[in-house]
Amino acid sequence: MARGRRVEVAVLATVVLHVDDEPVRLSGLERAVLARIALTRSATAASLLTWLYGEDPPASAPNRVQALISGIRRKCSAPVIETTPGGYRLVPDVQVDVERLAVLRDRARELAAVADPACLRSFREASTLLGDESLQDVPSTAAVEIERSRLDAERLALWEEHAAAALALGRADQVVADLATLTARHPFHEALLAQYVLVLASTGQQERALGVYREAYDRLDSELGVEPSARLREAHAEVLRGPQVPAPAGRVAHVPRTLPRRAPGFVGRDEEIDRIVGAVAQVDDAPLVVHLTGLAGMGKSALAVEVGQRLRDDFPDGSLHLEAGSAPALEVGAVLATFLRLLGVHPDAVPGGTAERAALYRSLLDERRVLVVLDGVDAHAGATSSELSLLLPASPGSMAIVCSRYDLAWLQPDLHVQVGPLSGTSGRALLAGVLGDDRIRADHDGADRLVSTLGGMPLALRLAAGRARQRPDVGLSRLAERLSSGGLGTDDVAAALATSLSDVWERVPESVQEVARRVARLPVATFSAWVPGALLGDDAAGEHAIDALCAAHLVEPVRRSGQTPQFRLHDVVARFLVGSHDDDVDVADVALVAEQLLARAVVPYRDHPTQLVPVPPAPGRAVGDGPRRGTPALQERESAVAFFATENATARTLARTLAPVRADLAWRLLAITAPAHHVSPSEGDWLDALDVVEKHLDAMDGDRRLGAAHLDLCRAWHLQSRASSSEPARALADAARRRLVEQGAHAPATAAAVVAASSALSVGRRDLAEADLAGADESLDHLDDAVLAGWVEIMRGTVHHDYDELDAAAGAFTRARELLAATAARGAFRQATLELSRTCRRRGSIDAAEALIVEALELFDGGVDDHVHGYVVDARAEVAVAHGQATEAFERAQEARAWARRARDAFLAARSRRSLAGALRLLGRLEEAESELVASVEELTALGRTLSAAASLRDLAVLLELMGRPDDAGEASRREREARAAARLHRSRVDPTGPTPRAVPSGSS
Repeated sequence: MARGRRVEVAVLATVVLHVDDEPVRLSGLERAVLARIALTRSATAASLLTWLYGEDPPASAPNRVQALISGIRRKCSAPVIETTPGGYRLVPDVQVDVERLAVLRDRARELAAVADPACLRSFREASTLLGDESLQDVPSTAAVEIERSRLDAERLALWEEHAAAALALGRADQVVADLATLTARHPFHEALLAQYVLVLASTGQQERALGVYREAYDRLDSELGVEPSARLREAHAEVLRGPQVPAPAGRVAHVPRTLPRRAPGFVGRDEEIDRIVGAVAQVDDAPLVVHLTGLAGMGKSALAVEVGQRLRDDFPDGSLHLEAGSAPALEVGAVLATFLRLLGVHPDAVPGGTAERAALYRSLLDERRVLVVLDGVDAHAGATSSELSLLLPASPGSMAIVCSRYDLAWLQPDLHVQVGPLSGTSGRALLAGVLGDDRIRADHDGADRLVSTLGGMPLALRLAAGRARQRPDVGLSRLAERLSSGGLGTDDVAAALATSLSDVWERVPESVQEVARRVARLPVATFSAWVPGALLGDDAAGEHAIDALCAAHLVEPVRRSGQTPQFRLHDVVARFLVGSHDDDVDVADVALVAEQLLARAVVPYRDHPTQLVPVPPAPGRAVGDGPRRGTPALQERESAVAFFATENATARTLARTLAPVRADLAWRLLAITAPAHHVSPSEGDWLDALDVVEKHLDAMDGDRRLGAAHLDLCRAWHLQSRASSSEPARALADAARRRLVEQGAHAPATAAAVVAASSALSVGRRDLAEADLAGADESLDHLDDAVLAGWVEIMRGTVHHDYDELDAAAGAFTRARELLAATAARGAFRQATLELSRTCRRRGSIDAAEALIVEALELFDGGVDDHVHGYVVDARAEVAVAHGQATEAFERAQEARAWARRARDAFLAARSRRSLAGALRLLGRLEEAESELVASVEELTALGRTLSAAASLRDLAVLLELMGRPDDAGEASRREREARAAARLHRSRVDPTGPTPRAVPSGSS
C-alpha cells in the first residue's frame, strides 16, 4: 500500500470503501464482490460466483467477476485487492469493520466478566458498528441471505449480552430505549422481551414491565398459538416478586449530570474520539487532562459534549460542565461554589474563600470518578492561570476536558487534540442531517463544493445549511459561489462567521496580521514555514509570525506522507483576510517567494536521486555548469526528495503566475523541479504549466532563449519516459541540444543528447542514437561531470544490448556503474544496475542477474518510485522464468503489471505481458500465454517499439512450436525477422564494441 494511505472497508451496515476517509464510488455488483472478500479477507473465485449469481451462474460470470475486481482496483487510488492462485484477497493493510467488531465484542466480554462498567461502552460501540441491517445495497442471493441472517443473529445476541451486563451493573437505564426499539422490530424474540421486562422493572417502571409481558403473551397466543418461554415467564415472575437487581456500586448521594445534550446531527471526528477514549485508561493511575484547541466554529464544544456523553459509564460519580465563553469575566471562586453544590455540599457549608473551596473540591473528587468539562477557557478577565488550574481534578479516577481557541501554556495537558475541519464525507453528512439525504444525492457535486468553499468548518456548514433549507430553489453550488465570491461580509451567514473570527484576529499583533494578509493573497493553497520570512526578508520575523498564527489557530499544519509539514490558512480565514478581492495577487510578493524557493532548491536538487538535467544557472548569471555533489547520505537524499515533494505544487503555481511578468523566474522554477516531476503523479500538471510558461519565452534575449531550450529538453525527457512518444521526443531533444551548444551550455546539451539517443533507439534508429551519443561525447569534452558521463554509458550499453552485442553492453553498463557510484544520481546508478542485470540474464549468468536485481531494489531507500519499481519487478519476473520458478514468476509479473498501471506506463505494461507469458508457459497454461504474447506484440508495435515487439514475437514462435503448431510458429518467426530487419536498416557501420570510453573523474562537486 502506498505509504500514508488508509483504506477501510465497511460491510456490517452499508458496504462502503474509503481511502483516507473519502468514499470510493462503486457499482452495486462491485460492492457485492468487495463485501464477500472483506467478510473473511479472502474468497475463492467459485465462492464469488455463488455469492453473485447463486447456484447456476451464467457462462460469462467468471469474466464478469474479473471485470468487477478490475473496476474496484481502477477506482481505488490505493491497493485494496490482490490476486491469489485460487481467487482474491484483501491487501494486508486494509482495515475491515468485521475485524473491529470482533475486537470490541471480545473486549466487552472480558470487561463484563470482571464487572467493569466500561464493558457497556464497548458493547454499545460494537452494536453501533453492526447497525440496523447488514450488507445493505448488496443484491440478494441465497448465499447473501445466509450471511445476512448470520449477522442479524449476531446483532441480537450482542444486544442480549449488552442488556445482561447493564442489569448486572445496575445501569439498566442505559438500554431501556434500545430494547424498546429492538423488541418493536423483533416482537417474537423472547430473550430480548424478557430482558426488556427486567430492565423496565429495575428502572422503576414495574407497571410498564408487566404491560410488555401481557402484550407479548397475547401476541404469542393469537399469532403463533404458543405460550411464553420459560425465560420470559421467569422474568415476569421476578417483576411480581419485586426488584432484585443490585444497585449501582460506588454511587454517592449526589451524582451531577450537567453536560448539555449532544449536538443534533453530530458527525465525523472518529479519530479524535478514539484518541480521547483511548486515553481514559490512564485515569486509574493519575487524573487525565485533555485539551481541545482549534479555530472558532470548528466544533470543539460539540466534540467535548459528544465524548462526555459517550464516557458516561466510565465516570459513574457524575459530570460537571462549565461554559466559560458565555461569561464576560470568569470568577473561579464562583464556579467552585457551583461545583460544590452540585456535588452535594449544602449552600451554607460552602467555604467563603477560593482556596478553601478548591481544597474541599479536591477532597470531594478524591477516590471518585468524575468528568469535568471546561469549555471556552481562554484569557478571561479576573481569572489567572493559577486560579483556572483549581478547577482541574487532582486525584486518580477523574478527567477534565478543556476547550479553548488558543494554546494555554499553563495547562500542560496529558493529551492535546487539535480540532480541524471535517472531512468531505463528514461535511456532506452534516449537510444531509439538515437538508435530507435526497437533496444531497440530487446535488452531490454542489454539496462537495459547499463543503470545500467553507473549508469543512462545522459552524459555517450549519449556517449555510440553514440558509439552503430556507431556499430549496437555490442550488448548493450557487450558494457556495455566493459565499466564495463575496468574501465574509455580504451575507448574514458570512457575517456571523466574520464575527466569530474577529475576536481571535484582534489578539494577533499587527505585524503578524500584515504578513497573514500577504500570505492570503499568494496564489497557493499551502505554504512552507519559510514563506513568511521570504515575504518579510527576515527569517526570524517569519518564524515569529508562524508561531503567532499557529497559537491562534488561524493557520493549521498540513501533513502529507513523504513531505515536510506545511501550513494553510483555513479557507474561511483566508476569505476573511482577502475580502471580496480574492483575485488580487501581489506579483512582487510572488517573485520574492519564487526567488527564495529557487535559492533553497539548489542543494536538494544536487542531492536528488533522479538526476539527468543539470541545475539551471541563477537569474542574471552567465551560462555555466555548476559542480555536482558527491554521494549524499541517506538522510540528505530523503530530505531532497521530501523538499521537492513538498514544494513542487508551489513551484508550478508560482511559475504560471510569473510567466507574463518574470519569465526568468518562471522557467527556472519548472526546470529545477523537472527531476522531481519525472514520471510522478503530478507530471501532467507540470507539463500544463510548461505550456503556459513557454508562451512567454519567444523573445530573442539570451535568457529567454536559454529557458526555451532548457524547457524543451525537460519536455523531451518527460515525453520519452512517460508517454512513449519517442519520435517527437527525439526531435525536441535534438533541437534543444543544438541551441544549448550554440549558447555554450554543454551540460544540458549532453543531457539533451542522452534523451535524443534514448528516443531514437526506442523506434529502432540506431544510426540516430549513435549520432546523438557522438554529440554527447563532444559536449562532455568541455565538462567534468560523472553523472552525465554515466548516462552516456548507460545509453551506449542499451544500444549494444538491444542489438544483441551483450559483451559490449555489459562493459558499458559496468563503466556506468563505476562512474555513478560516488555521485548523488541514485536513479541513474539503479538504471545501470538493472540493465546490467538484464544483460547478465541474457548471457546466462542467472545468479549474477539476480544479485544485481536485489541491489537495484535496495537503491529505493524504502521509498516508492512507481515507474522504475515496475521495471525492477519485471526483471525479477524474467529471472524467475529463467530459473523455472513458475509461481514466483507469475506473482512478480502480475506485480509488475500493477506497477505499470499505477505509473500509467504503456511500454512496461506491454513488456510485462512477455514475462507473464513465460510464467504461464511454466504453469502449463499455454493458451493464456499465447494471448499475452499476441497482446504484447500488438501493444509494442503500436508504441513504435520495434525491437521489443521482435522479442515478443521470438517468444511467441517458441511457444507455438511447443504447442505443436509449426506453421504458426514459422509465421511468428518471419514477422520477428522483418521487425529486426527494419531496425537494422538504420544501423550504422560502427565498431560493435563501441568507442573507447573517456576517463571522467568521479569525485565531482
